[in-house]
Amino acid sequence: MKRSIINQYDQLQEKLSGYVAMLNFRYMNLCIKAEEASLLPVTVSIEGVGKKLEQVSVIGKKDDYHFMIVPHIDEDMRAVGMGIAMVHPEFKQDVESLHIEAHDAEGNPMDRDVPYILLTMPEVDDERYDFLKNAVDIFYEDCKAKMEKAVMQATGTIAMYSVGEPAEEIEQMGKAVDKLKDEKNQKREEIREEKLKEIEDAHNMWLAEQAQKNPQNSASGEGAGQSLRLTPDDNEY
Repeated sequence: MKRSIINQYDQLQEKLSGYVAMLNFRYMNLCIKAEEASLLPVTVSIEGVGKKLEQVSVIGKKDDYHFMIVPHIDEDMRAVGMGIAMVHPEFKQDVESLHIEAHDAEGNPMDRDVPYILLTMPEVDDERYDFLKNAVDIFYEDCKAKMEKAVMQATGTIAMYSVGEPAEEIEQMGKAVDKLKDEKNQKREEIREEKLKEIEDAHNMWLAEQAQKNPQNSASGEGAGQSLRLTPDDNEY
């Protein structure tokens, strides 16, 4: 088989993998749970020099919905908070303290309270629920269109380069392209379904919290339109 045909297949594989990876990255930045990838774009200005968040702080997760950001230097707290807010204004920020128990080289206690920024992921209320669902569809359709275009272009080029090649080799390459396309399409669908489930779970959690806060409204059936989201129509996806 010609090297030019194999190169087209390899390029298609790289493109499809890249589009799926970008879709996954975009979904991670539709922040519901505390995803480390969502903090990658954060730049912190320290004395006029832009630095990555991980260069100036320690990043930890308190739980699925909270980050703990501990600046290396306490006086950088404000700059770190501003850097995060520039990328994720939707994150709630609170300054809290972490009590550290330690001893110096001579065994003397040197306990201290270390300040840190607690980042809370935004609740998925009705408004945010609609926004997230819409964003998932927009990113998905963009990814799907780019993948289909890449397959169409690669298929056409491979067909042109395959003129005069043995029929069995042409069939073999056709099957390989179809298999690659199916695998990447399946991965794309899995990523979308996982994000939709994450959105539904978070929204249902918010609805449950609202029901606890307002038990009379829940019992009387008020807000029944909202409660329909607890059991979404499968056709919606």
